[in-house]
Amino acid sequence: MAIPVAALSLFYACNFAVLGVWIPYWPLYLSVHGHGASDIGLLLSLSLVVKLLGPPLWGGLADQGSRHWVIVGSSFAAALFSLLFFYGENFPLLLTGVLAFSLLQNAQISLVEATTLETIQRHNAVRRFGPVKPVPLEYGRIRVWGSWGFILFALGLGPIIDRWGLALVPWALFGLLLASALSALFLPREEPRPLTDEVAPALFSRPSVRWFYLAAILMQFSHGAYYGFLSLHLADHGFSRGAIGLIWTVGVGAEVLLLRHSGALLARLGVSRVLSLSILLAVVRWSLYSMPPVWPILLFGQLLHAFTFGAFHVAAVHQTFAMAPHASRATAQAWYTALSFGLGGGLGVLICGHLYDRVGGEALFALMAAGAALAWLAMQRASRLNCACH
Repeated sequence: MAIPVAALSLFYACNFAVLGVWIPYWPLYLSVHGHGASDIGLLLSLSLVVKLLGPPLWGGLADQGSRHWVIVGSSFAAALFSLLFFYGENFPLLLTGVLAFSLLQNAQISLVEATTLETIQRHNAVRRFGPVKPVPLEYGRIRVWGSWGFILFALGLGPIIDRWGLALVPWALFGLLLASALSALFLPREEPRPLTDEVAPALFSRPSVRWFYLAAILMQFSHGAYYGFLSLHLADHGFSRGAIGLIWTVGVGAEVLLLRHSGALLARLGVSRVLSLSILLAVVRWSLYSMPPVWPILLFGQLLHAFTFGAFHVAAVHQTFAMAPHASRATAQAWYTALSFGLGGGLGVLICGHLYDRVGGEALFALMAAGAALAWLAMQRASRLNCACH
């Protein structure tokens, strides 16, 4: 089991290191090549909206065929299309690269999530019933390597970019995508599908499931200003690129600590309470960011990233896995990614892109706080309906 776990950890590290470059520095790379806030918002939102198409498409293909080879093939293709990012001033080529890269790369994580939880389930079943008792596995302790990858590049690339320039951004993206594709070759294979398993479960037939997905959509919508325009907002207030990288790293560092202890948190509070608490803390966080940015508020807000992303994501992945039958595990995770990060995140970034120059960062974060409040109400409804069903 050591080799599959190492392969999963390495894939998470490489894949999320891509985000450690993309989120803090991609908007700055576009800006230095002459693209305004509307163009940046369009490119960022399209990279998220494409998740509406990619994950369900790849998830259905993976459930019908080989999930492993879908991950491998899409990983190498994403690295290939990222070569278009070197044409920083050519908007049509950038648009083509972003669409193709996002369609391919965004689908991989939802498929790997299903493989990870299956691997954990197999390992812990052997531990429970086998003669040898290996150390139990937890999702958070594997997923945390993705956060380490993010930290390394979000923090380490900032000072290097300050010295050598933003031309390093496409090189970093291509190198990491190629490393991610190579690591995908060593991922564990999916479990064989039981012959008696149903192939087409009605995931959206229960009201509690629909409300859960609505809450996830609104939660990711509320991250639109954060993921799309925090770096530009801070740069407009005089923060250096190194300082921006440090601020992003503090958030992911808090996320790392949470992920390391996520198993204990879920065992103590339960999935439903963790989801509701995380959304409530998002309301607090975006309300703080609606104030002028100063170090104490930023650092405290970044510590809340442990819950607004870390705890929420772990609990949501477990919730999605639990409500899907074996034959549709990849599809269920894909729909979670598509609706939350795709529809919700895409709309959030797109709207913020149109409003940023008009109303400024503080007003955008106030809007995001309202979106998170609606997400909390939707999650409360989902929890009540789920309790009524049981």
